[in-house]
Amino acid sequence: MARVARNAIDLAEGWELAASDAGAYERPSRVEAAFRPARATTVAAALGMTVEDAIDLDARDWWFRRKIGRGETGDVLRFGGLATLADVFVDDELVLRSEDMFVEHALDAARVREGSVVAVRFGSLARALAERRPRPRWRATIVEQQQLRWFRTSLLGRIPSWTPPIAPVGFTGRVAVERRRAMDVTVARASARLEGEDGIVEASLELHGPVREAELVVGERHARLRVLGTAASGSVVVPRAPRWWPHTHGAPALVPVSVVLRGAAGEERISLGRTGFRALRVDRDDGAFTVHVNGVRTFCRGACWMPLDVVSLAEPPDTLRATLLRARDAGMNMIRVSGTMIYEPQAFHDLCDELGILVWQDFMFANMDYPVADERFAASVRREAEELVHRLELSPSLAVCCGGSEVEQQAAMLGLPAGEWSSPLFDELLPSVVASARPDVAWVSSSPTGGALPFDVDAGVAHYYGVGAYMRPLEDARRARVRFTSECLAFANLPCDETIERLLRNGESPGADPRWKRRVARDRGTAWDFDDVRDHYVRRLFGVDPEALRRADVTRYLELGRVATGEAMAAAMSEWRRRGSECAGAIVWFLRDLWDGAGFGVIDARGVPKSSYYYLRRVLAPVALLAIDEGCNGLALHAINDGDAPLAGVLRVVAYRGERAVAEGELPVIVPPHDALETRAHAVIGRFIDETYAFRFGPPAHDAIVATLVDGAGAVVARAFHHTLGLRDERVSDLGVEASAERVDASSWRLVVRARKTARAVAVDARGFVPDDDFFDLAPGEPWTTVLRGDARTLAGFVRPLHATAPTRIEVKP
Repeated sequence: MARVARNAIDLAEGWELAASDAGAYERPSRVEAAFRPARATTVAAALGMTVEDAIDLDARDWWFRRKIGRGETGDVLRFGGLATLADVFVDDELVLRSEDMFVEHALDAARVREGSVVAVRFGSLARALAERRPRPRWRATIVEQQQLRWFRTSLLGRIPSWTPPIAPVGFTGRVAVERRRAMDVTVARASARLEGEDGIVEASLELHGPVREAELVVGERHARLRVLGTAASGSVVVPRAPRWWPHTHGAPALVPVSVVLRGAAGEERISLGRTGFRALRVDRDDGAFTVHVNGVRTFCRGACWMPLDVVSLAEPPDTLRATLLRARDAGMNMIRVSGTMIYEPQAFHDLCDELGILVWQDFMFANMDYPVADERFAASVRREAEELVHRLELSPSLAVCCGGSEVEQQAAMLGLPAGEWSSPLFDELLPSVVASARPDVAWVSSSPTGGALPFDVDAGVAHYYGVGAYMRPLEDARRARVRFTSECLAFANLPCDETIERLLRNGESPGADPRWKRRVARDRGTAWDFDDVRDHYVRRLFGVDPEALRRADVTRYLELGRVATGEAMAAAMSEWRRRGSECAGAIVWFLRDLWDGAGFGVIDARGVPKSSYYYLRRVLAPVALLAIDEGCNGLALHAINDGDAPLAGVLRVVAYRGERAVAEGELPVIVPPHDALETRAHAVIGRFIDETYAFRFGPPAHDAIVATLVDGAGAVVARAFHHTLGLRDERVSDLGVEASAERVDASSWRLVVRARKTARAVAVDARGFVPDDDFFDLAPGEPWTTVLRGDARTLAGFVRPLHATAPTRIEVKP
């Protein structure tokens, strides 16, 4: 159903909460446990829990109750989500039983009078799981309790290897009483599509009240609907409709959609939200999975989305917008909502529409053998799926619907024959629901899928962890011939020192402290964790023993660890994004951490970007310049232009030894829209310089090559560095680094950094501020500017090149 703007009275406040033994009471009036004041939220949030509190919320029954006050009555009592086994009572009478946390409930509120008591019992899931049920065909390794497959609930808090131990129990959506207008829309189905150059919006409405006329309004276009009794239907044509694009490729054009009702009661205008017009096609020929938006091949890149608040499951609007802006600003144009978590609220999808971020939407299924043959279970799933896709019918950002996470993979890895990898749930039920409501989005049965084995990475949709969890060399990113990876590049990404200090408040050392280790992910059954994965790449890239380094110099250990994961992720993404790559998309696992620590996120739990975020941002930018070592073929330079206009400019290449340029050249270039250009550094310079040091005729003649793409106005639009001898754990005392800052406004400063010699992985350390760019390289003598944003009254800090013997203090200009 399209989102209809409604007159609602919020019932978030004024509740009471009590706990009881599982099954102790059948009616709220009989509960003898003490009640405490609470809000309509999760039990964890109502109790004031944090991620440190490991209480088994599934073990008990939890009772919420509230008296309806004056002015709080209406026509519909709506529950946005009830997790997971919920009974709703009005004045001690059972009026609703819910076993699916992913659906809404709308109750006729005629009997909810002033003074009525509404109560909700959230029953013990542990008690229900103890009941005997048929065994699954395979055992899922992601969870301890296999019978979770019977219950429509999130695995958040129930995956012991990488989620905080807080299970979602309680209210997971808004509780409100709604009042109908004299003329109103009770149910709205609305969809948007392209036909040739024209956009078409169709609507089918159920009406309330004395409606004589109904009009559908799309932007400045409108058309009268056919009204028959309490139903209305019709469409609006928008000639030569502006296209909705992913932000990397164009403007995400949106138009408002509303309904105007007229009758004896006057006129009502009711908003149905906004929509956009785009065409989407997926090429699956020869093992590909390539998304084309509006006829343009689109390299999809981004990250997997996790709830921003694992305690309340509520997403404050400012935090939600800030997090999606971080993704957009990093050049990400696709977000995947993983089947291990929850469906996101409408505000999430509205922002993705607005910001031009495609959405890969999993249904909430992961790893397990779900009992779709059970009619009651299947009916619940169908309702859940229909509610989701109908809610998103107008959303242009919705690009892919997927059955869930690693279901086929789990079955195949445990040795089941191919005929048992899937089920009618993923082959019939869910795809039929999607096709009926959103035929314009791509269907994927499971993530991963598509190869001779579901987890083959060179066909269909993959989960690629060769670089990362499986500790393969960086070259594996090309050798594996990844076609599209909807999960990839899992690392225990180190946060900044401030976040580490928030977790380890008494100066304990990261890496060994039990609180640190509890938050480092591991695959169940393995003898290693993802700290070990990061250390592997520190050893491989820098040639040091990370364990010995951590014992001797933990600060240096953290510095190298931050750079190692950033370099590894950037190298893989560069391989996949380069011109000529077979890969059409890569989604990092994942965007933002669930809690403080060295999590998978490229943004920490406070919303602060980590080093890997900045490395990815440079590689994923809509206009990017990639430098890739092709050995004896030289240094390949890939100028990429995702935008919708040609990029005319100059490509400059300079080879440096110390602070001196030893070779240079430039080449006029025109990069067509939605395209890329490839050349070699020696072709720009015009002579052989052994830029990759492949031939090794004596010592290297240069230590760094800097390639710069300059537009027609002379502005630098992209830059790439190649360091001839790679990463080394060395210190240099005479880099000649200078850093100065001047205030821009009350919350930001402009920082200018320069160095006399090439400076690598320059990190900004300014407490209370977040830089727009960080962990950047500096060319000799060329200033680099970034903006520091924060709420601190004064600025103080340092910049730290990775190989400098000492940091450089930031000079603050008056």
